[in-house]
Amino acid sequence: IWKVSDAPRLAAELSRATAHPVDLAALVRALAEMFQDPDVHGAPRILLELPASGLMVRGLEGPLAQVFRNIIENAMSFSPKEGEIRISARAGGGRAIVTIEDQGPGIPDENLEVIFRRFYTSRPLSHGFGKNSGLGLSISRQIIEVHDGKIFAENRRDADGKIAGAR
Repeated sequence: IWKVSDAPRLAAELSRATAHPVDLAALVRALAEMFQDPDVHGAPRILLELPASGLMVRGLEGPLAQVFRNIIENAMSFSPKEGEIRISARAGGGRAIVTIEDQGPGIPDENLEVIFRRFYTSRPLSHGFGKNSGLGLSISRQIIEVHDGKIFAENRRDADGKIAGAR
């Protein structure tokens, strides 16, 4: 869990840490299992498309786990009851590509970049006021950039162009 006081020093701390081989497929699989609680009635199902042989990257396992945990939590919170969250991972162009898709309301097009700013938050009323700091995606971006990666959001659209969830 990230605190407001963590944000300014995060990039400096990450840049000093030593990267090690990390199996992103195994990491994402473990996180998905953690979030998939069969006892929670109506909770979204998590569907995985991961390589069986793993997906190795050089990185910092703890911070990467925080990124995926944050994004999966977001997808869970915006997904409809009994919806689906699809998580896929693959190698492409010398990089690991991880995609997390939900069936929620999507993101207003004008906010696709704004959601990565510090303290930005827009949650369903059912989440309650003050439960989110608005730091999760901002810190996630910092972590991914330290790993020489990119993180972005986009809307999924159906055949009619209507928003069908976020990616």
